[in-house]
Amino acid sequence: MKDNNGGLESVLAPDNLPAQMRVLVQLLTRRFQEVILPYDITPLHWGILCCLWREDGLTTRAIVDQLAQLGGTVTVGLDSMEKRRLVRRCPDEKDKRISRIWLTRRGANLEGKIVPVVKTFMGRIFSCLSEQEHQDLARLLERMQAHVEALDS
Repeated sequence: MKDNNGGLESVLAPDNLPAQMRVLVQLLTRRFQEVILPYDITPLHWGILCCLWREDGLTTRAIVDQLAQLGGTVTVGLDSMEKRRLVRRCPDEKDKRISRIWLTRRGANLEGKIVPVVKTFMGRIFSCLSEQEHQDLARLLERMQAHVEALDS
């Protein structure tokens, strides 16, 4: 990026890196939504399902923490998933104030249908990068996220 304004271009949208990252995230999200649309789920549903496919019976708080989402957002997602009969909420056996989220048979069966489709999608998305570039990008994004989270507001 050529900068003839004494550094100004490096901070002005749409040329700055955060703006470029935002556009990429929006594009990836849109494409991902197209891929999962036939399965009647949203990207949030996908994230919740992934958590439960790894470990069924999580609390809402555990899902919120894993997805780094706001609790209300996950609760709305879970409400929608319950209506679609993908999950069910049950009180925790030891602490009735806590609900655990369990996959229904329909939610569990969706894993075998949608994971291969998403795997193919992700392969296409990252096909422009070498394996090393893919690993480097993942490492850099993790470092940036940790750094930004640690910054004083």
